[in-house]
Amino acid sequence: MSYPYYGPQYGPPQPPPPPPPAPQAPPDIQGRLLGEPFAAVAPHLRVFLTGDPSALGTDKLAYSINSVLTALVVFRPNPHSIEAVVLEKRHAHAWGMTKQDLWFTALTNTAGEPIDVRTYQTNADTPVHAVMGMGWPGSAHVMRLTEIAQEPLPYGAVVMLPNANTMIYSVLRSKRSAPIIPFLYQTFQSLVGDDAPFTDQFLWWRGGKLTAMSTRPDPGGGVQLAQTKEFSFLLDHELPD
Repeated sequence: MSYPYYGPQYGPPQPPPPPPPAPQAPPDIQGRLLGEPFAAVAPHLRVFLTGDPSALGTDKLAYSINSVLTALVVFRPNPHSIEAVVLEKRHAHAWGMTKQDLWFTALTNTAGEPIDVRTYQTNADTPVHAVMGMGWPGSAHVMRLTEIAQEPLPYGAVVMLPNANTMIYSVLRSKRSAPIIPFLYQTFQSLVGDDAPFTDQFLWWRGGKLTAMSTRPDPGGGVQLAQTKEFSFLLDHELPD
């Protein structure tokens, strides 16, 4: 589906440069963590978003959004750095915890990381919000969008990730929210600039599930979106007038 863009040809001001992707800490830390009590480890768990995780193996504690976007449970050894250790199933077993236990602990800790939220009005019935991390990559907060939005999300929200430290999103409220799709993409492009984006996928969050849809620029200045059947049905039939 193609969405032409009729709004201003600019987006929000460029945020501060994002932190670099989290490097993998020395592998011996993974082994040492197996002998640590969970109570000592728990405060250091975080959620971290990455691209294709195949190089990390199949035993990682991960939530796969699709083949090129995955959320990981990581251990942050230094609160002043974004260096991280990717945790594996053997860690959950050693601590007597389930994968879900570690996931929710990491989400709770990620919620405690400071963020900068800016809101920009649009020609739709919903604004664009930009969420930027101030110590931990802001993209990770897509996994806790319900808390970030602080409003009911019966139809979900649409999200893009221009860089590792920035999440932009809009809540879907009615059919009058449809113009937000090209506006969000235009904002995404302005934030990416000449750099490679974290991902150019258009994400739809609803009911705790993230669905990714591919995008490409429309010759008319908007965006061409490879909509899923569910997203098309939402736009055509579910959203109120």
